[in-house]
Amino acid sequence: MKKRYLLLIPVVACIVLSAAAIGYIQFHPDRAPAGAEFLVRTSNDAEQQTKEPEKEAEAQPLTASQKRANELLDAMTLEQKLYQMMFVTPEALTQTKQVVRAGTATQEAIEKRPVGGVLYTRQSLQGKAQIKDMLSNTQSYAEASKSGVPVFLGVQEQGGSNAPVAQALRTKSILNAAESTDEQTAYALGQTIAQELSGVGFTVNLAPAVGDDADIASGEIKGLQKNHVLSAVSAFPGEDEENLSAFEACIKQKPAFMIVTNAQNKTYDTVPCSVSSKVMTDLLRKKLNYTGIIMTDALQDTALTEQYAEGEAAVLAVQAGADMLLEPSDVDAVYRALFQAVSDGKLTEQRIDDSVQRILTAKIDGGLIA
Repeated sequence: MKKRYLLLIPVVACIVLSAAAIGYIQFHPDRAPAGAEFLVRTSNDAEQQTKEPEKEAEAQPLTASQKRANELLDAMTLEQKLYQMMFVTPEALTQTKQVVRAGTATQEAIEKRPVGGVLYTRQSLQGKAQIKDMLSNTQSYAEASKSGVPVFLGVQEQGGSNAPVAQALRTKSILNAAESTDEQTAYALGQTIAQELSGVGFTVNLAPAVGDDADIASGEIKGLQKNHVLSAVSAFPGEDEENLSAFEACIKQKPAFMIVTNAQNKTYDTVPCSVSSKVMTDLLRKKLNYTGIIMTDALQDTALTEQYAEGEAAVLAVQAGADMLLEPSDVDAVYRALFQAVSDGKLTEQRIDDSVQRILTAKIDGGLIA
């Protein structure tokens, strides 16, 4: 019996020494002998093991709207997705000088260019019946197109002197609106504007323009969105810390859009904010936790066109975190630039899908898509 135990001693010793050697190699990989690479656990492996639980903790379950958006997204072509990322004027869409009705030209343009939104200005608005007919037809053409995705129908209606719809409809309560002095009056103005806009078919208002007062901006957002008009807040991040605090308060009201200025803000970056990942991704998306649609200011602004071709600016904006591109003057050129960027690997289709999912989710939450 003693002999048997004595024979086991060398075996146990070998096992202990082997375990010690493996442990030594894993913590001193630079001293591993040839052929022992499989024993080495790299720092990346260790980091991955520690990160996995974090990823699981951060993952959020999809909402019903997001699940529905993904179903629609799966059926879309890359071409349809890229056009969905544009919010254009009817003139840029149809390539005409002025649009006051939606007929065959609009129908053919939407079939060819299934854009995500159409933005109307004063020159397109003549009266209640005309506006309703124009918007209704435009929406019908979008729903009947191959993509089948309804469009955002937008305008910038802020009250007072900046009220193109109220001017066309002669709505005195909006035209004579005094500047809001508190959250309650701002809410009332937002409510009145929303009722007027939704009554003729608009679904998005490019308002409010945020100043220093967080309560006033927040009140107007609530007034709009509780009355079935999505709010597009401008123009992030503002000029100073007080502006930023107001934007932060606005984000708590969950506006559907945040419009990012084309101006440069040296506090954050040396390039225009609308092509800056430091502004759109690091600050707005990550630090302020904004989950809605990030939209550039107008691509045709000289603040951008003096530095970039429109297609180049569009690609840079999407790379930096933009989901939608506002008012490109040449819709097809922007489409071609985005498509080429995906083909060249400068943009991944997953990056495009992330943006289009947000757009579709907003349309579902806003009642445009069942």
